[in-house]
Amino acid sequence: MGKQSVRDPSNSSTSRLRLAAGMVILFWLFSRSYGLYSQEPARDHQVLSAVSVLSTSVPGQVIPDAHKYHVAPGDALAVTVVGVPELSRDYRVSTGGTLAMPMVMNEVDAKNLTLDQLSKAIGAELSKEGIVSEPHVFVTLKESPFNSVVVSGAVRKPAVYQVYGRTPLSSILSLAEGLADDAGSTATITRGEKALLDPPEADASGKPETGQSRRVVAVNIDKLWKSGDPAPNVDVYPGDRVNVSRAGVVYVVGAVNRAGGYVLTNDDERLTVLKALALAGDVTRTAKTKNAVILRKDPIAAGGRRQIPINLKKVLANQAPDEQLAASDILFVPDSTQRRALSSVLTAVTTFAVYRYPY
Repeated sequence: MGKQSVRDPSNSSTSRLRLAAGMVILFWLFSRSYGLYSQEPARDHQVLSAVSVLSTSVPGQVIPDAHKYHVAPGDALAVTVVGVPELSRDYRVSTGGTLAMPMVMNEVDAKNLTLDQLSKAIGAELSKEGIVSEPHVFVTLKESPFNSVVVSGAVRKPAVYQVYGRTPLSSILSLAEGLADDAGSTATITRGEKALLDPPEADASGKPETGQSRRVVAVNIDKLWKSGDPAPNVDVYPGDRVNVSRAGVVYVVGAVNRAGGYVLTNDDERLTVLKALALAGDVTRTAKTKNAVILRKDPIAAGGRRQIPINLKKVLANQAPDEQLAASDILFVPDSTQRRALSSVLTAVTTFAVYRYPY
């Protein structure tokens, strides 16, 4: 009689396990192809991960209140659907105020909803269409063209900043990292639509804004920045533009102890030659004081600057008038130990440090 083959029961069990595993994988692939996701209630670490998205901010920006901020057309939103990376990404609200999401048949109406309300509306749509069961959705604002303030001029970091409500001018300037070295004494605020819709407020002088003064407001930032006077600290609204004027700068270069630019307090101030020399630490021992020259902007002069000779020796001895220097003037004192062309002075002047002297 031939030998009968005996089936190993362990091999049979292994085959059944492989078959079951294969069926599970096929079912999972089938579900993904039709976008049928089933989301278990979020675990604690998932919730914390989503909440951390809410508390993340871009440096220099202000986080809007998720319960108060209303979504507007053009807003850039970060949507997080916990456990579904395919739907978690950045979206832009359409001009009609709707949000289109992949695999979602109907666009979500987002206009005038708060961020919290929009989170619930997206979750409801995902659940309604059977894409996600028990969804956990979080929405944060990344950028809003209707809630921004343009800061330009003599600030350290001119840029567009997100602002979601009335904000004091001092806070806006702080967002721009403060005033530049050559900042003037005036900040001009050009009002946007949101500011004009609000009732008139007092301007920097304490008088109610009316007419053109409502649209363009001039603020003395010297008072605001140096004395801490609250009167010039007017509110800035989303949609406003803030421009900080640049003060005139007088440059003293050549054979002086501290060459550089010196900021004028305002556009009307004129610095005298002797005061400029004092700020620059006086001339050096090798200075050719008889051959100094003032280079002054003049559109009809060769090279765009007119040369005004000045005998510093006589000025220092009170034998010649102490000339006034205007904004952008360059006082050049030649050095007896080196030959330096005036053209090289004009090239190098932009590399010098700019100083603010005490007033």
